[in-house]
Amino acid sequence: MRRRRLPLRQTAHASPPAAHLPFLIRSADQGRHLPPLPLPWPGLCGRRRGLLCKAHSFMQCSLGGGSADQEVVIALGSNVGDRISAFDRALRLMKNLGINISRHACLYETAPAYVTGQPRFLNSSVRGTTKLGPHELLKELKEIEKDIGRTSGIRYGPRPIDLDILLYGNSQISTENLIVPHERIHERPFVLAPLVDLLGSSTDDDGVEKSWHSLAKCTGGFFELWNKLGGESIIGTEGIKRVLSVGNCLLDWSERTLVMGVLNLTPDSFSDGDAITEIPEMEGKLLSVDTFYAEVATEAVKRGVHIVNDVSGG
Repeated sequence: MRRRRLPLRQTAHASPPAAHLPFLIRSADQGRHLPPLPLPWPGLCGRRRGLLCKAHSFMQCSLGGGSADQEVVIALGSNVGDRISAFDRALRLMKNLGINISRHACLYETAPAYVTGQPRFLNSSVRGTTKLGPHELLKELKEIEKDIGRTSGIRYGPRPIDLDILLYGNSQISTENLIVPHERIHERPFVLAPLVDLLGSSTDDDGVEKSWHSLAKCTGGFFELWNKLGGESIIGTEGIKRVLSVGNCLLDWSERTLVMGVLNLTPDSFSDGDAITEIPEMEGKLLSVDTFYAEVATEAVKRGVHIVNDVSGG
């Protein structure tokens, strides 16, 4: 078992983080991942049929609930209260609605935009599928915002949670209440950074990702938009930092680990309860465990380990 920080991610287009892992736990390995840890999320509730609406697209299509799942990307933002808890609660409520989350982007702490005199934001995005129509999905996301405590206030001002539909299937939507793709994607690093985390490594990939890139209206898709804003070169600046939530702090991925210790432990090292975490020298230290067994990772987290490092190596 080692206590250390995760290595800096090399590119924004690397394989996405493991699906279904809570924001507090991530694998350092970007290839094969641990099976998802059990989450305390309630079961799925009944799915409502979506509303029929018209969309301006390269094809005329119905965006009703129907029987087909639509793949979506939803952005999350928060700068009031416990931001991580707000994210986790929003994800649980989304799952209750039948939104099946398949991928999480990294977490980013960002400087406020448009209205600067407010706390820094935590931003991310998730990718998943839903049977909800786009306007019904929007309505449900607004209800989640209210449940978490968002109230009407100044535009772009402080908020405990902000949920935006970035992409919905391969459709373009332009109505009074909803524009998809989100109209300000191209100018927002805090939106593009997590978005490209959720996309493949090429704009030529088949499937919905190819359609999504075409909606960016440039040959390089969303990757080109991200690079125009500076891409990876701006990560680690005051404007946007890629972070990892561990305990009560956010670790900046761009900072180097200066001190690391290694403990070689027996298979039953956690059998004596919390003995390891109760060692006086461990106070204030971060613990990570290297394993490719889901049951070991689960037990380690229960005993106070902060980071799980998947060492399966693909």
